[in-house]
Amino acid sequence: MSDVPWCDIEQPAGEPLVPTVDPAGVDAARQRVYQSYEAFLRRRLEELDAARPAQWQRDYSSVDAYLRSVAPMRARFKEMLGFWIEPEDRPPLRMWNVETLLEEPDFTAQRFRLEVCPGLETYALALIPRGDGPHPGLLAQHGYGGSPELVCGLTASANAQDYAYRSLGVRAVRRGYYVVAVHHPTGYGTLHDTVDTPLPGFPDYRSTYGKNRLHRMAIMAGGALFGLDMLASSRGIDVLAQSERIDAGRIGMYGLSQGGESALFLPALDTRIRASVSSAYFNSRTRKLIGPHRALTYLDSTEEDKFFPDVIRLFSDADIVSLIAPRAFAVEAGLQDSSVDFEGAQAEFEKARIHYAKLGLLDRIGFLPHQEGHVCATRQAFDFLQEHL
Repeated sequence: MSDVPWCDIEQPAGEPLVPTVDPAGVDAARQRVYQSYEAFLRRRLEELDAARPAQWQRDYSSVDAYLRSVAPMRARFKEMLGFWIEPEDRPPLRMWNVETLLEEPDFTAQRFRLEVCPGLETYALALIPRGDGPHPGLLAQHGYGGSPELVCGLTASANAQDYAYRSLGVRAVRRGYYVVAVHHPTGYGTLHDTVDTPLPGFPDYRSTYGKNRLHRMAIMAGGALFGLDMLASSRGIDVLAQSERIDAGRIGMYGLSQGGESALFLPALDTRIRASVSSAYFNSRTRKLIGPHRALTYLDSTEEDKFFPDVIRLFSDADIVSLIAPRAFAVEAGLQDSSVDFEGAQAEFEKARIHYAKLGLLDRIGFLPHQEGHVCATRQAFDFLQEHL
């Protein structure tokens, strides 16, 4: 470094050269600018929300015509999330380190490692009913900070009063479903049964830090973390579809909270899913993202992974349902849910229902209300899956 031609410092550190300004005046100017930016962006998002229906050109003259008409938007949806690999283009399914967790009279619970794509792995649980089958298959998806063990009902809080899956996987396997539950990472460390702790080495960070960290990297890699999560869950569909004990024409999905987001998004991407129940997620998306909303908006939360570039411009919850039609879809919603606006879910459902009405398939869409909170617990959800699988 001795041969570097260093430049001279013109102004050394020290006192200001002129009288300083009033800090209160600076903050007032900063406030005006910040509020102007927020108002501008909010107006712009409201304009995009209002203009979204014109972006879709659906043809309801027949099911085949309809599927052709929404195909370009399905491609845009995959592009927005990133990382998607079509099932026929994926490498052979690879599972290893299979271990038995539980042996019950009516089912066996196994945990195994699962390759998502070369260089990327997750883990999953399988709840395997007794008997040769063929059984219907069910992908049970956990929510934010959760785990396959949690959604399947193998943890102490399996049947908690609120924010609970109410033993979804166990209830399903005892109804004869071959259940697979795939892990979506949030963080790791000491698991407090329901929610991941911050990453080791970052004790002062929120529990959302781990997921936000991965999401930032995924954005720089050209997609979104949820895009990788959807590919991982779709590998769970591969597990079901390739099992000799499962009827590949009878595969469904059921998820709570962010698992309910998965149960909305994945059937729009993976058409092998014949019926899906989205629990404790479906909502008026723009209001949930930026407000006004009776619960905390994502804009004011610490969760960064809920934001995608075209979600307001192109993909409301009802629009995503239009990518599921004509396959079966149901919304499960709790009147006392502190995260989802029940009335907003009802209003958005009516918009989704229009697509099925125009196709003459109203029997394939359902709204399943209950009087509890952020839980998936209704018998009617399984009745719906049973009817359509």
